[in-house]
Amino acid sequence: MVKLTNWIFEILSLHMFWLIYIFKGFIILGIFPSTAAVFAVIRNWLLNGESKSIPMLFKQYYKENFKISNILGWFLTILTFTVIVNFIYTPYYLEQIQIIMYTAIILMSILLFISWGYLFPAIVHYRLAVYELFLVVLKAGFSSLKGMVIQVISVLILFLLILKLPGLLLVFGVVPLAFMQMVISMKVFYELD
Repeated sequence: MVKLTNWIFEILSLHMFWLIYIFKGFIILGIFPSTAAVFAVIRNWLLNGESKSIPMLFKQYYKENFKISNILGWFLTILTFTVIVNFIYTPYYLEQIQIIMYTAIILMSILLFISWGYLFPAIVHYRLAVYELFLVVLKAGFSSLKGMVIQVISVLILFLLILKLPGLLLVFGVVPLAFMQMVISMKVFYELD
């Protein structure tokens, strides 16, 4: 019982640090490094069992991943926004162009889905340049269909659970999703290595 209570406290603490550091980065510069730090702390838990002080680890990982997580996070956000805008305006194009646009939108959506699924786990697992990291993300997504399917199922289960119990999102935030993604991604990364 004590172990369960400690585990819940660790999750709550990690969620609170995620929120604090998002605001510390004035939201725009804090969202992606803070999310990367959550993944890094979870990775540390998975590799080392018991963790060091969460405040110390979180701050370290936030600083380490600040630049690369903002570059890749905002790049993918802009691409995602572009795909959404194109999807909204495609019905207004000529029919021949619509077919091309919908095909491009579907292909880009698949690439974005894979990229978002492995982005933060790859940032904290590898120490690579931006373009190399992006290639690893795509390689992981395309080499493990099973990993992507498990991620989709996990996200759907979590989404349905949050629909039934919305308070869980307020209490635990992104931590359960990050935990599931990190576990799946680490298995895929070890197969790649």
